[in-house]
Parts: sequence; structure tokens; C-alpha cells
Amino acid sequence: MNKFIKKINELSQGDEIYAVGGFSRDLFLKRKYSDVDLAVNKNALKYSKKIAVAFKSKLITLDAANETYRIILKDNVVANIDISLINGKTIREDLQNRDFTINAVAFDLKNFENFKKHIILPNKNTLKDLKSKTLNVVSTKSFKSDPLRMLRAFRFAAEFDFKFSKKTLQQIKQNAKLISAVAPERIKNEFFRVLAVKNAVVLIDEMDKCGLLAELFPEINKMKKSCKKYYYHKGGLFQHSFETMGSAENILNNLRKYFPSNFVDIQKHFDDSCLFSENVTRVGLLKFTALFHDNAKPETASFENGKMRFFEHEERGAKKMKEIMGQLKCGKKDIEFAMFLVKHHMRPSTLTRNNIVTKKASLKFFRDVGENTPDLLIIATADWHSYKTLKVFSSKELKLQEKSVRNLLEYYYELKNVKPLPKIIDGNIIMKKLNLKPGPWIGELLKIAVEAHKECETSTTAEALELVKAKLTHIKKKYRI
Repeated sequence: MNKFIKKINELSQGDEIYAVGGFSRDLFLKRKYSDVDLAVNKNALKYSKKIAVAFKSKLITLDAANETYRIILKDNVVANIDISLINGKTIREDLQNRDFTINAVAFDLKNFENFKKHIILPNKNTLKDLKSKTLNVVSTKSFKSDPLRMLRAFRFAAEFDFKFSKKTLQQIKQNAKLISAVAPERIKNEFFRVLAVKNAVVLIDEMDKCGLLAELFPEINKMKKSCKKYYYHKGGLFQHSFETMGSAENILNNLRKYFPSNFVDIQKHFDDSCLFSENVTRVGLLKFTALFHDNAKPETASFENGKMRFFEHEERGAKKMKEIMGQLKCGKKDIEFAMFLVKHHMRPSTLTRNNIVTKKASLKFFRDVGENTPDLLIIATADWHSYKTLKVFSSKELKLQEKSVRNLLEYYYELKNVKPLPKIIDGNIIMKKLNLKPGPWIGELLKIAVEAHKECETSTTAEALELVKAKLTHIKKKYRI
């Protein structure tokens, strides 16, 4: 790191270069850091280009108006170098314009090796707040100058285990409406980073109490107002949805407890976020979906035979999920994943209703749900758990449903982890032996043969052909061949 910083300093050529923000804060707190944040007194773009060339790295513009740039490094001691123009006439003035006192820390980069003796702390509360891990706004203008800072406060609390000062929470309540002016991509990145941590539900609850959650998602107010008179939870649909998210988080945090036979496989499944967009993890996306899984209930509610009904809320909810996430500028795969879970979130309940799930029904479920099987089963279980205190399900019923889900996941990974069965039949064999022309009927016959092989009903090509022959009359009538 010393060599890395020395190289940056050598390129300054007399300009004032300061370590600022998260980099200087984390150094002070002896935390692991992945980025270097710098502020320069002039020519931010020119200096950034010079650094990018020296490190043979890509330069991108983060904020042209405020002259903020990022150098994306490869195989280096840090991932990025963020460079911005000092916001004010001096570095002290810049620090007074920052978001929280914990980030109002800087030092001249030339003093890196002995930075603690040269630390710049213009705010008298910075040291105290750093030591007590308290999020304190620098001034009452902090959120007005950049409303995203309200959401960043929750992200800092999530990732660094900071607590809020009363003043900060009060300022969020007063300025919550300003969040609508922030670019949706910035909101998405901060919100999903909050959802990724193990105690996100506590922070989302605080976000709701501050009024920020409803300003981010207008659907929250609709959920709060809906069906209170007839819905199971006293707090209506929102309470149910919030508790479902909390239950999902609890299950994800305790996979060994809920799925003792397969927790390693399931944890690996949730650690894999390569399919999703920046800052969106599979864990965060599952929690987000849990919060909005019943989003269409307000518009599908009807009172029939003394009960509230929500016909087609799954299909309509999936469409609304697309709107909600589209407004956040989420990635295509993020949206498709959430839509799929919302559309099918009632299916596990139907499958396990009698607590007897046949292998045939299981295989059909796995085929239809595919890689999303663990996600869908967990969100369904979380849905059931949200009714625990209301005794909608008896303790016995809930345990039977949980057992069915465990059995399903055991069977899912049993199939997933075994070596593929040897191929005993294909479309060409079916056409040749049964004298059939190409067409959709070949695919249907092959599907029948493959499923029978998986269920150990056949083990040779001859047996597979006999089975297909038995189905041929029905297939010919269906396709009129």
C-alpha cells in the first residue's frame, strides 16, 4: 500500500491531494477498505486521467458537474480510486459540506505513513462519533444538498454497524419527501446494499418509522391502508408483508437449523449472485420480493362468503413487480427473478397441502421452477411463518409443511448432485423405430421416456421404446398424425 500511495503522490506535481471520506475513516477505524477516496484542489479530471494512464486502468465519470471520477483498477491493492474536486475553498470547508461527521475526516496524502498525526477534523463531534459508531449529520443542510444521503445513512448502519443519533433520524423524517428527486439507479444501489446484510429487517423497520420507505415505494402506503378490517394481521397487508420479509431473513440466517441436510448446498446457492446486477445479491432480492410478494392484494380484494379473497393476486402482482423494479432501473434478470417468485409464491402451499408430495409431483415442480426452487420454497415458508403468532396454522400444520419443504429440498439436491443418467433414447431413435416424421410429437414422446427413466421405470432402450409405443395412439390422436 505504501508503494501504491507513493506512486499516486509522485503524480501530483505540487497539487494538494487529500485522503477523504470512507478511505480516511476506515484507516482511522482500522477497517478493511477496498477503495481510495481522494480530493484535489484543482484539475480533478486532468489528474484523474494521469492516474488512469499510470495504472493502465479505465476512467469513468461519476458526476461531471461536481468533477468526480473513478479509476477502476485491476489486480491491485484496492479496487477503485475515486477522485473529486475539493468542495469549497479549502479542505476544511469541503469536510464541513460532507454528509456525516464520521466522514468529515481527511489528511494530506503525503503524510500517509504517519496519517494520525496529520488528521484534519474540523467538526468537534467527529472523534466522539467515530469512537461511539454514531451517524450524526454534519449540518441541517446535509440531506437537502443530497437527499440520497438519507438512504446512505441506512447503508452505513447496515454495513458498518453504526447507530443513528436522534438528530439524524429527525432530519430524515423532515426531509424524507426529497428522496423522490434522486436518480433511481442510485436509490437501487443503496437500498439493495441494505437488504444484503443479516439484520436488514431492523433497518427497514426504522426506515419505515422515518417515513422514508413509503417515499421510496408508494405501494407501501397502499399496503398499509388495505384490508385491515378483514385481513389477519392488525396492521393489515403491510404487517403481513413485513413479517414475511423478516421470516425470510431469519430462515436465510439460520439455514442449518431449517435445512440440516442441505444447508451447505443452499448457502452456496445464495452466495451466488453472478446472475444479478450491481449491488443486487440473491439474498437481497429474495427479501425485496418477500416485502412485495402480495403487492396486488389491495386491487384484487373482494369479500365473499364472509371471507376476504384475493383472486389472481399472484399474476397481477408479478406484473406490478415489473413496474416497481422497472422504476428502480433494476436489471432484466433481477426483474424476471422477482416476477417469477411472486407469480408462483402460492404454488408450494398447493403442493404441500396434504403433506404428501409424490415423486412425480416433485419432479414436475422442479422442472417448472428449476434453479429457483430453494428461493421459492423459502419465500413460501416465510409466508407461512408470518402467521405464527396469529395461529392461522396450528403448530402441527406448520411443522408438517416445514417437513414437506425439507423433504422437497433434500430430493431436489439429491437429483441435482447425482451424475446424469446414461442416455438410453433420443428423438432419432423414436423416429426410426416407430417410423415417425419430425414434429412436436417427437418432443412429447421423448419427454415421456426421459421422465420414466428418471423415475426408474425404464433402464434400457427397449423398455423405453415399449413405453413410448404404449403412448403412441394417444399422441397420434392429439396431433392427428
